[in-house]
Amino acid sequence: MSSLRFKLAAVALISALGASAAHAQNSYPSLFAKQNKPARTEPVRAQPVHVEPVRIEPVRAAPGRVVIQQEGRGNGAAVGQNGPRNNAAITQRGAGNTGQISQDGANNSAGVYQIGRNNSGTITQTGANNVACLLQVGRNNTATVTQTGGQSVGVVQSPRGTWEIPAAYCGLHGRDPENIRRAALVMR
Repeated sequence: MSSLRFKLAAVALISALGASAAHAQNSYPSLFAKQNKPARTEPVRAQPVHVEPVRIEPVRAAPGRVVIQQEGRGNGAAVGQNGPRNNAAITQRGAGNTGQISQDGANNSAGVYQIGRNNSGTITQTGANNVACLLQVGRNNTATVTQTGGQSVGVVQSPRGTWEIPAAYCGLHGRDPENIRRAALVMR
């Protein structure tokens, strides 16, 4: 009896597979088609659908700006800001320079400008209304400027020494280190 069941199961499986093959070829007889003729289906054409445009508002960041410009190899720059209306700029020309600006407060402005090699400059501002400008020209200069509120300072480091300049020079001379350097040399 078991061999009879096996044979019946095999016949049923072969019949089912044969029906599946006919379905896959789309040539099986249909109840709605004429007798003894294969049924054919036409592809359904999609009708155009009108979709109303959705207006998406852009995400607006708090007013403030970060500009990083680098020319050369191995330069590194990082800016961290917490608070509204903070502006930061790092411009590096040369190799191996590192610049970092950290601002925690409101309405702060900072710029690190480096021309040369292996200079390291850091500006840290907390509180409000700080303005700082750090210009490093030459090689192996290291400087850190820390401000706690309402302060304004500009610092130049070069092979000729280190001296102070008005922080406004950074903004007046287009944030170009060469222009700032020329103006700072006049101050010296």
